[in-house]
Amino acid sequence: MKRSLKILICAASLLVLAIFACSADAVEAGTVNTSNGLRLRSAASTSSDTISVLPNGSEVIITEFGTEWCKVSCGSKEGYMSTAYLTHSDTAAFETPYTGKVTASVVNLRAEANTTSTVLGQLIENSEVVILGVSGGWYHVLANDIEGFIHPEYVVPTAVLSADTAPAPAAEPAAAAESTDFVPASADGVSDLRTKLINFAKQYIGTRYTYGGRSPSTGFDCSGFVYYVFKNFGYTLNPGASTQMDKVTVIKRAELIPGDLVFFNNGTARRASHVGIYIGNNQFIHAVSPGNPLAISSLDGGYYTRYFVGGGRVLPTA
Repeated sequence: MKRSLKILICAASLLVLAIFACSADAVEAGTVNTSNGLRLRSAASTSSDTISVLPNGSEVIITEFGTEWCKVSCGSKEGYMSTAYLTHSDTAAFETPYTGKVTASVVNLRAEANTTSTVLGQLIENSEVVILGVSGGWYHVLANDIEGFIHPEYVVPTAVLSADTAPAPAAEPAAAAESTDFVPASADGVSDLRTKLINFAKQYIGTRYTYGGRSPSTGFDCSGFVYYVFKNFGYTLNPGASTQMDKVTVIKRAELIPGDLVFFNNGTARRASHVGIYIGNNQFIHAVSPGNPLAISSLDGGYYTRYFVGGGRVLPTA
């Protein structure tokens, strides 16, 4: 009996392998190729429920490709289609792009469809992208007006864009200031550590200001926020803007790179009365003040320009 059970399990395993020859390690573009339309089914079987029927020429994203059935995404719907009626390719542009959502905490947007190409920037979890097509099994995407490639393991298609509303690539990359979930790579020396720290900090945008606060549950004050973020990455900067300024390498504004600290003094006898984390493009993230939640502000704002007293370096530059 046990031997028979083992044989059945092995047979079932081989059948699964035969049905689906590839996994989410690669995606393909598929096109319905039958004049009668093709059923999107709830399971890889002709006896399973029909989710919808797609007309000839419809585009889908194939997430698992097999000899008999393919697992596909079509807008917000996911199901199975007969392989025999799909043309497919691992490199193709979609006539009608998809929207997609990043599923990893931090994911690289790369210049080419491989893990050794240049990192154009990084996106955090739940960031939205436009899926323009597939290339070499990777997603070809548009993120913050920058075209690049993301491994399919870290993106889930969510909907189909209509052809007249799909955004076109910008002539030049947009500034990082236009997005709170995208950090572009920089020639100024933005290490992965710095990028991860900034993305970690950004998830607390909107947290209430609490004097002496050092955690998301209680709220933050300015130095408590810096303490909490850097502590998460193994750096202890005891609260107090002046105390933190005493612990860092003080640098000029022109030397700032994302991940450095920015200090301000509105006339007190202390070295600093306020602190934030610089994120690039003359912007910084900070616990603002009583009644104002944690937010991103510009160093070019009159108040912050007037009271800026120095930058502070804690992290390595590369």
